[in-house]
Amino acid sequence: MKTTKKKITARERAEKTQAAARNRVIERGIIQFRADAEIMDLLLQVAMHKRMPYGVMCRAWVVERLRQEARALGQTA
Repeated sequence: MKTTKKKITARERAEKTQAAARNRVIERGIIQFRADAEIMDLLLQVAMHKRMPYGVMCRAWVVERLRQEARALGQTA
């Protein structure tokens, strides 16, 4: 007896792929983004002025802003 697999739609496939990607991001805890040279220079200058590693400073800024946004949405962070 031959079993047939249910074909999934393109949307279902995309949702499955997005969910897997989201889970990988959560597990790894790494976010990457690009910034132009002017922004990078400014970022490094501010970090040097604050005597902080730029990655620590960026993480603090992201966490602070996410908490603000979460409060505005009525969520907790």
